[in-house]
Amino acid sequence: MVRGRWRLVFFAVLCAASAAWGGPVAVVAAAGGLCVGLLSLHIARRRGDELAYSFVVLDWLFLGFIVAVSGGTHGALVAVLPALPFLHLLPSPRADWPFLLLPVLALVIVVGAADPTLGGSKPAGVLELAALIASGTVAAALLRRPPRRAPVVSVDAATGFYTRRRLPALLEGLLASASGDHAALGVVYLRLVRFQDVRDFAGPAGSEALVAAVARRVRRRLRSDDYAFRVAPDAFLLALPGRDLAATRDIATAIDEDVASSPIDGHRQLLRSGVACFPTVCRLDDLLREACADARHEPVKLELAVAQ
Repeated sequence: MVRGRWRLVFFAVLCAASAAWGGPVAVVAAAGGLCVGLLSLHIARRRGDELAYSFVVLDWLFLGFIVAVSGGTHGALVAVLPALPFLHLLPSPRADWPFLLLPVLALVIVVGAADPTLGGSKPAGVLELAALIASGTVAAALLRRPPRRAPVVSVDAATGFYTRRRLPALLEGLLASASGDHAALGVVYLRLVRFQDVRDFAGPAGSEALVAAVARRVRRRLRSDDYAFRVAPDAFLLALPGRDLAATRDIATAIDEDVASSPIDGHRQLLRSGVACFPTVCRLDDLLREACADARHEPVKLELAVAQ
């Protein structure tokens, strides 16, 4: 459909250019290309891209004839050559480009038949055609540069903790280090109780302020080599290198008590926590599942977090 619309624009402009510089035969040929463009648009609406390649061949045949009858490679209309590959290639996937450029041979054959010397010197004429077509191809390639991917957000803005996108890679690295060093790795899952009630009452901004305040209390219980992740709007995950199960549970208890000890932003907040530890549990998925289960929380959420 997109190529069909560009085809109409191209041959409409070519009609005007042919009237100015190409003569009546060129105008008739350009009008024929315009009619074929209307037909291609009608077929594209009803049958999709089934005949798209056939219409591309016709485009080059029409353009070759128009260039041939308007002076060949010495005519003014040869300057429109870069526009056709540009309009063919720009809306098309890169994988289709070789198939869209192959019909250029139809133009070369037509121009060569009408002007065997291609403007007095066959090699020079072929090079001129190739340069003009290549310029349209390069222009399309420059404009079809792949868009820059949006940067992956690594840190949660409200808490300063890593986002759940970083969880799989970082936790797998910690697990590998713990295994190689024959050391423990504690995991704590923390979930804010009745978070949705706070969100309904205080709104998104108020609930994010509460999460940030809870995160500050969590952070002051962590060492410099500990890792904290925000894995859901109401949940954190802590990775504690070198902590066995007892030490991990002590930290979880201390955080629970710290958060519950006094109101935060006017709200009495409680946490539900769960712990797991390597090497008691060896696989990453099992560590997350064990920590969630220990918090009596549905484990699917963290499994999804790892998968994303």
